[in-house]
Amino acid sequence: MEPNWYKLASVNPLCARLNSLRTEMVSAAQKAYDEWEQDEDGSNPELGAGGICQDVAEGICYALSSHGIDCTTLEAQVGDQHVWTIAWDGDVGYHIDIPPSVYETGSGYVWRKRKGVVFSSEHILISPADADTVRACRDES
Repeated sequence: MEPNWYKLASVNPLCARLNSLRTEMVSAAQKAYDEWEQDEDGSNPELGAGGICQDVAEGICYALSSHGIDCTTLEAQVGDQHVWTIAWDGDVGYHIDIPPSVYETGSGYVWRKRKGVVFSSEHILISPADADTVRACRDES
């Protein structure tokens, strides 16, 4: 069975570009993860007990921007606080994320680093964004 992104990529050029940049997105996420240090209590001088989803999302967005792709980060605070990337071309856009459960454990604003994580292309989730969300992000940029 073909992965869902394969079907999307055959229909939309932006999705095809995003898929072609998976390796660069993985490298950006790995850099954020590798730079994340926590003491024995799970604290970081800059982040406190928080996680790195914002650093992962910003790294992914930077990787995409360096290829001329418009993007920004979005934040949800319903349930667990989380940040991910959205990229767009006109009114067509995609959410790009690595689920936090891949690289951290916890909830709310208290997260612990999972030891020894190595990201791969399969960790990158790409899903269509609705046009209203895309327009709002585009108009704020």
